[in-house]
Amino acid sequence: MDFTFFDADNHYYEAEDAFTRYPSDRMAAEHYVRWLTEADGKRRRLFFGTQEADTVSNPTFHKVIAPGSYHGTLTLQTDHRTPRVDLELSPISPAYRDRRARLAAMDEQGVEKVVLFPTLAVTVEGLMADDAPMLHDCFHAFNRWLDDDWGFAHQDRIFAAPYISLRDVDRAVAELEWVLDRGARVITMRPGPAYGRSPAHPHFDPFWSRVNEAGVLVTYHVYDGASAYRDMFRRYWAAPPEPLTPEVSVVEPALFGTDVQIMETLSALILHNLFGRFPNVRVGSMEMGSAWVPLLLHRLDHVGHLGHLGRRAIPSFGGALTRRPSEIFLEHIWVSPFPEEDVPALVDVIGPERVLMGSDFPHGEGTPKPADYAASLSGLDAATVRRIMRDNALELICGTAA
Repeated sequence: MDFTFFDADNHYYEAEDAFTRYPSDRMAAEHYVRWLTEADGKRRRLFFGTQEADTVSNPTFHKVIAPGSYHGTLTLQTDHRTPRVDLELSPISPAYRDRRARLAAMDEQGVEKVVLFPTLAVTVEGLMADDAPMLHDCFHAFNRWLDDDWGFAHQDRIFAAPYISLRDVDRAVAELEWVLDRGARVITMRPGPAYGRSPAHPHFDPFWSRVNEAGVLVTYHVYDGASAYRDMFRRYWAAPPEPLTPEVSVVEPALFGTDVQIMETLSALILHNLFGRFPNVRVGSMEMGSAWVPLLLHRLDHVGHLGHLGRRAIPSFGGALTRRPSEIFLEHIWVSPFPEEDVPALVDVIGPERVLMGSDFPHGEGTPKPADYAASLSGLDAATVRRIMRDNALELICGTAA
């Protein structure tokens, strides 16, 4: 490439005090977020209240796998070949925790700008779901740390996405105002139902109204850990006394995987008329692939009209949908496909203007180097490659592709 590019899906590895540097009074009084060291002194474990944050096996991140360790495996799986994985842990690079070192690495990699997402923080929301005030306290503490260590728009090159939960709409609005006051251009949330409601339910209109006014990009990023989807699987597919054996749980990713979660989320946003009420809202799907896109567009236009075949519009919150749901998708949704997927096929479906490159660097599932993502764009013309690798994210987050 003869240009620097904008990587819309990069990551950091959280510092050990990401949730403890700025505790609320209640967090401090209850020692709510705390590290415990095992008796042999070899392993540290992180707890939120009585719940262990164990989705990440090594939450201290003192050693991590090399970037792209799984990339070859994922490519082989996509091609229906037998994969082989040889993993080796190495001491963490300063560039994964320090923004000055990260900027230097970006310069070496030809990366102009990045959006940074969490590694640990996307796994813990479900641990606090039954205590809304504490949940919001913890993520406000986290966002304060994030602003300290990375910045929401550092040097107009590093855009660390603050994490916002819709558990309590008033706290969500307050958190949104706080991050906007500090220059946030992009925020991230967990896909799926919003604590018993559609995320597009009018209950959340105060939040979406402020998003609409500010023009901040809303992203839904892949996550893991305790969640409503995991609860649904336990209740309907593995209810006690059925033991949760590997033979039982093997179907969980197929039934409630990230493709299901993002399809349900975007279906709710579109069919519940979020974009009709708030036409400036823009949404990015990050690290959840793209194989689901053609199916979702088909389902939106067919399921959306089911039961309303004799009507010209689909009734919804705030008024009827007067356009095809797929048209609403194509206007308001951006998708970051996996590098091992058929990205040119996605371009044929939604157009080059709605595709974002995201290397997932430095995670093992991503590409070894951010620029390696360009290999997935083989066969596309130079203008389209530039749009996907740079211009789309620039327009979304910086307002210009210049």
